[in-house]
Amino acid sequence: MSISFLYYAMLLFTLSFEDVQGVDQAPLKHLNDVQIYYFYDSRMPSEIGQQIMYLTENLLSKQYQQLVADGDIIFYKVDLATPTGQKIAKKCDIVLNGLVVTRRSKIVDLTQKGYQLARSKPKVFQENLAYEIDRLLPKRKRPK
Repeated sequence: MSISFLYYAMLLFTLSFEDVQGVDQAPLKHLNDVQIYYFYDSRMPSEIGQQIMYLTENLLSKQYQQLVADGDIIFYKVDLATPTGQKIAKKCDIVLNGLVVTRRSKIVDLTQKGYQLARSKPKVFQENLAYEIDRLLPKRKRPK
């Protein structure tokens, strides 16, 4: 399965949401799944934010493809310019663009580290993100 196929599949899912882009599952409702939230503001495009989103999608398609397909990992793109996006951001303690990984009541904010590493050390950014995802996944679902 090629990356371009996965990209277009994710794009179709993205278009199914109004202001919370991702798969067809409600944000903050699937507490047993690992949920990744990329927060952005459509009124203020960010080059580094786009890099964070690209690196996250790339990691998910390469390393967690089956878990994403099974719904064990859910990736959301949340627009802070919308009321729904602001509501979700408030629950995750995000005010500006950011990246959050969560499962159950555990919320890991990778925003600061993400912005530091995404441009200068993209591989390290992906390693840190993979570490946090693996930490939140149940042991039986972690990649070998």
